[in-house]
Formats: sequence, structure tokens, C-alpha cells
Amino acid sequence: MKNLLAILGLRKRLTLLLSLLILASGATATVTVAATAEEFTQPIAFSHKTHAGTNEIACEFCHTSARRSITSGVPPVRTCIGCHTMVKGTTETQKQEIQKVVDYWDQQKTIPWKKIHDLPDFVYFSHKRHLNVGFDCTECHGDISQKDEITMDNMATDLSMGWCVTCHKDEHPAVDGKVIRPLRATRGGKILEEANLAQQNGIVQGSKDCLICHK
Repeated sequence: MKNLLAILGLRKRLTLLLSLLILASGATATVTVAATAEEFTQPIAFSHKTHAGTNEIACEFCHTSARRSITSGVPPVRTCIGCHTMVKGTTETQKQEIQKVVDYWDQQKTIPWKKIHDLPDFVYFSHKRHLNVGFDCTECHGDISQKDEITMDNMATDLSMGWCVTCHKDEHPAVDGKVIRPLRATRGGKILEEANLAQQNGIVQGSKDCLICHK
């Protein structure tokens, strides 16, 4: 009887090990698949530098669900046309790109934007949880307000597991349970000098539990 239990136990362990190896090889294959530049060519030339930089439009004006949802949300055409009914551009290139927005609106079609900052399906990330504890969009995305085009090559971070875990291990100075971060003035946050002068009364650390990110 003991020998039988030992054999069954060994079989379970081998089955588990084999399953993990299969999952690991599958995950690796998914992550390492190369994407061509054409796959990430946007349907409209959108400049974050013009919108968030020059015109100081807040991130959440377009990405409206970031503070209340898991995803930040891609703005619908009605958000774009709300401004571009009046704003038609000053250069010929701008006018041509804005006309594309108008065409999508007139045809009642969704603009097929290509996601650059994307995560594998087996990773769970909540924008709401990070923003509500005090983190700024630039923590993960970098200062997008200074970039005309967002590509796979100019992403500020690689969004890898190691990068996320490093941040979760760090001790972030906090006030009233919220991390101190120099947010852009247009988002109602502290400017850099004010953030550095804020009285620290604790720290915030992210969870290291696997199930936080892998459901």
C-alpha cells in the first residue's frame, strides 16, 4: 500500500512538473513572437506631444476610465470630434490627419488604434489601483507628453515581470497612504518641488503575491 501511494505521489509530481514545463514553453513562445513595424502603424498620426505637451491636455481627458477601471480605455471617436469639430489644424499634414477623424465619425466607425503598451493575457494589471494610491501615468509610460509617436522602440519601460516586481519591492515614501509623486500640474498634482518638500509619514509597498498579477 505504501509503495502504491509513493508511486501515485511521484506520478502527480511528474505530471505537475510536465505541465509547468509546457506552460513555460508556451508563455515563452507567446512573449518572444516578433512583430513587424507594419503591424503597429497607426491609422491616424496622433501626437501626444501636441495634445498632452503643447496643449497640456490631461491624460484622463481622453483615457477616461484609468482611475475607475482596470484598463485606461482608448478614447472613442466622439471624444476626438468634440475638439476637432472646431480645431482643424494649421499645417496641411495636420488637416489631412484630422480629416481622417472626421471621416471615421461621419461613417460611424471605430478608429482601429494599435495597442503599444500591451500585456500578455495571463497578466492582470489594474490602472485604478495604481492611480488611486498616488502613482502617475509617467511611472510606467514615461513622459509621453514629449513624444510625437509612441512605438515599441521608444517605450520608457519594457513592462517585464522583473521591472514590475522591482517596483513592488521598493519602499515608496507616502503621506496618508498615498505615494509622493511629482504629478503634472494639469492633473491637479504636486509639482516636483512641492512633492520633495511633502512631509513623509510612512511607506507604501506593492504586494509580492503571485496571484495579485496572475489570476
